[in-house]
Amino acid sequence: MKELIREMIDIGCLSISPKKPFTYASGLKGPIYCDCRLLATHQKVREMIAQAFSDLINAKELSYDYITGVATAGIPHAAFLAAHRKESFCYSRSKPKAHGQGRMVEGDVADGSKLLLIEDLVNQGSSIATVIENLRQREFVVDSALCIVDYQTPKSLELLNNLKVESFSLINFRTLADVAHELKVIDDDDLEILDNWNKSPETFVG
Repeated sequence: MKELIREMIDIGCLSISPKKPFTYASGLKGPIYCDCRLLATHQKVREMIAQAFSDLINAKELSYDYITGVATAGIPHAAFLAAHRKESFCYSRSKPKAHGQGRMVEGDVADGSKLLLIEDLVNQGSSIATVIENLRQREFVVDSALCIVDYQTPKSLELLNNLKVESFSLINFRTLADVAHELKVIDDDDLEILDNWNKSPETFVG
């Protein structure tokens, strides 16, 4: 995934700033910021991702009825993947629709269907865990998920393990950090900061 990481850095999707950390939506601070919404604009990168996801599905022999994008950033990559594999696509809301039929999943999808979730990024894992719980409450089957980047934080690993969901990523934290170091995007001190953050995001202050 070295080439993909390089492309993501080049287009500004992936930023690493150990000494001036970013503030996430959760309020926590961290040295990595990944805006995967930029990826869909770039044909080469989105095709790399679709192919890599497809190879991962084949390698892990994943079974499912629908490739399912998680709103909102996971939707385009799920659609690209479904088109690449010529398979059915739908998308999941983060929570049930507040009006009409109160749908959680949009598409011609029967109750009880098995969904392969596609997410862009897993940080603390709370968002995708909530989606999985909501889907299961509505009788959908979810036992696997794919994401472009997984920070592999202790909290996310615990949440997905407790939900008994296999999560596979194209880029995990260790690969991201090591490749960034190899590409000289970060130095030895920066790499140590990244490792310290990854071990305990809740206590990281930068």
